[in-house]
Amino acid sequence: MKFALLGFEGPVARAVGAELEARGHRAVTEGAECAIYFPGDPDEFSNVALRGGFSRLVLRSHAYAYGSSTKNPGLMTEDRISLLPAEAPEQRWLQMEELAAGHPNAASVRLTNVLAPEEGDLLVKLLAGRKGRALAGHDPNVQFIGVRDAALALVAAAESQATGIFNAAGGGAIPLKKAFRAAATKRAARLLPFARMALGRSADQLQYNWTVSSERARRELGWSPEQSTIEALGDFVRGKQGARLDLLQRPYDDWGLDVDYIRAWGWWFAFLRKVYWRVEHEGLENIPAEGRAMFVSNHRGFMPLDAVIHLSLIFTHRQRICRFLIIHSLLKFPFLCNFLTKLGGVIASQENAERLFRDESLVGIFPEGIRGSFTPYRKTYQLRDFCKSGFAKIAIENQSPIVPAAVIGHSEIFPIIGRIDSSYVTREFGWPYLPIAPMFPLAPIPIPSKWHVRVLPPVPLQGLKPADAENPRLVKEFSRHVQRILQANIDDMVPRRKSIFWGRVLDGTAPAAPSFQWPLQQAAGEAS
Repeated sequence: MKFALLGFEGPVARAVGAELEARGHRAVTEGAECAIYFPGDPDEFSNVALRGGFSRLVLRSHAYAYGSSTKNPGLMTEDRISLLPAEAPEQRWLQMEELAAGHPNAASVRLTNVLAPEEGDLLVKLLAGRKGRALAGHDPNVQFIGVRDAALALVAAAESQATGIFNAAGGGAIPLKKAFRAAATKRAARLLPFARMALGRSADQLQYNWTVSSERARRELGWSPEQSTIEALGDFVRGKQGARLDLLQRPYDDWGLDVDYIRAWGWWFAFLRKVYWRVEHEGLENIPAEGRAMFVSNHRGFMPLDAVIHLSLIFTHRQRICRFLIIHSLLKFPFLCNFLTKLGGVIASQENAERLFRDESLVGIFPEGIRGSFTPYRKTYQLRDFCKSGFAKIAIENQSPIVPAAVIGHSEIFPIIGRIDSSYVTREFGWPYLPIAPMFPLAPIPIPSKWHVRVLPPVPLQGLKPADAENPRLVKEFSRHVQRILQANIDDMVPRRKSIFWGRVLDGTAPAAPSFQWPLQQAAGEAS
């Protein structure tokens, strides 16, 4: 194959040329069959993409084309839309990909941060220095790729006939703060508006996850990275004075879970459980010691404090970490974003749930969603419709038992007695309205009510198979079946409570859980 390297002549372009020649291909200036373009000037690429003569076109693009957003689930696949703001300078990647798509035989390879400062990636240039800017309250997971792996991805695209967009990143990810420490780069943390003053809109790259999956490149191009993210980063910082290679000796969680962080907060969680809210609990033995399971509970308090208490209870008594699926709007708040991510929170999506269950994780879901946590106090112990949640479909698809937990007491920490409808609050915070509650919003200190947590035996799937998840009526009925079990236990617990501040409710007894009757009903219906 005769090939031409066009555009920016950086380390990756030189590595691509060397690899192609080593494979017997020939670099030419005229009559090339394949053009590989390394972005410089978008106008220049317009001429390359549109002129004839190349039977194959490969564009070196960038994974930041997806943008940095709370809505990014992490490990994004190529079918995710871009959330880049219109004014972002990185829009040039999308513009060039659009031009490439006009060629009948083109592939755009979205490389993550290439570990060569000459390639211009912001994160790499920061890590190469002694001091680098970061965003206060944000510690996103990031990925890196070595020059050789980046070159091999582009070579694989050049030798293939597969078209479209392909992600390429080193396996795994690492929290940005850990990458700074490993590189012996002092973090100069600033709030986003101040960081933008120095770095422009490119500072947004330091705010949220924009990690990608390279599965399509593996499947269609036959490319897999030789080095993981942390292995490539280790080679990059190895010669740097003060580098902490010990931080690169183990893999990190793909979404940012930090078990050491959870242990460091353990004393505060214990204070909340034992002193402030005096949590009474029973049935934690119903949570499996290992293997996949879905933890489902009623959600109240309009702040994710109930998830924190559940996490602490389960971690303390079952030595497991519950990976709660969370709504993206919670990550809009600096520091809370960090807090929830390091506690194991994962952006709610079918794909993320599937990945977690594939690792045999315990996954936590509040089927009532954010509107459940905003339930007015007069209806606080009446569950909202579970059918609007996808939890049952996820459980059936992944053959995961459901462990329900009925809770009372957490509704009183911020009892909602009124509301102020505000489009600004809905747009900026993702809340359905601004709640009016004692101590909020003037002094957001939760009331020290006593909590009672009853964890129930797992709800069996009653022989349901993964294919049954595609039956909307069945999924809806199974959702309501779980809801009825939780509602029966809440209705049993509330009358036993004599005060919201003290007393016992739990005594080891609970209403008998009915079995799910859908298969029998269906059989009877078909017979008739």
